[in-house]
Amino acid sequence: MGFRNLFGKEIRSMLPLYGVFAVVMVALDFFILYKSKTWANDVEMVLSLMIPFIFAGVLAVGTGYYQLQSEWKTNSIYLLLSLPIRGWKVLTAKLAAVLCLFLGTLLWIAACFSVILLRSKWGELMEAAEPSQWLPGLLNTAANSLWMYVLVVLFLTAVSQFAFLCGQLVAKLKWLVVLSAFLGAVWLVIRVTPLLSQLLEWTPDIFFGGLDLDAAYLHSGPFIVLLLLSIGLIWLNGYIFEKEVEV
Repeated sequence: MGFRNLFGKEIRSMLPLYGVFAVVMVALDFFILYKSKTWANDVEMVLSLMIPFIFAGVLAVGTGYYQLQSEWKTNSIYLLLSLPIRGWKVLTAKLAAVLCLFLGTLLWIAACFSVILLRSKWGELMEAAEPSQWLPGLLNTAANSLWMYVLVVLFLTAVSQFAFLCGQLVAKLKWLVVLSAFLGAVWLVIRVTPLLSQLLEWTPDIFFGGLDLDAAYLHSGPFIVLLLLSIGLIWLNGYIFEKEVEV
């Protein structure tokens, strides 16, 4: 019950920000639709999908950091920890809320693109090729890209929390410690992941794309390692959080 209440609290606190983002996305897609006659298709794809998806990830990572900063700044974190709730539940609830809103944002971006922009070009797509030729490959690429992107954002959000907690372990130059911890954790994972993934050469490859020349097979080892490292980092964050705050 405590975790659910904390999760709901975090969702409610972030809803206004994500609500503004949702309205901006609708306005952006209508603007792109208005300019579609003068812009190339590649420009429309970048402005309506790629940039919003990247911004949504940056927003999620930044929100994960800001949640802890605001709690510490207002001292409300001590009020939460005075309740019969473990510290790791507080941290996990924040992370889960960020990920849920992040996934909702990605779905909203895709829905806006489909309803506002893709519908206007559906006739052209039907004339260019049969859906059976390009739709399976498109769905495969979209699904694999989605879970890979979510995994990366999960890791970076956990790193942002880790960096903030490291900054609370020192009395001075907190910003320098936060920056060093964030960059150091990312650098370490980039260096360690290829080495550890060699131990997982027996894992199956990931089929990426369609049944044509653009299809590719990606080794699943690096993604498994990144997932395990993310879980380990989330556990480490909970440990640091409890030791730092519950004293």
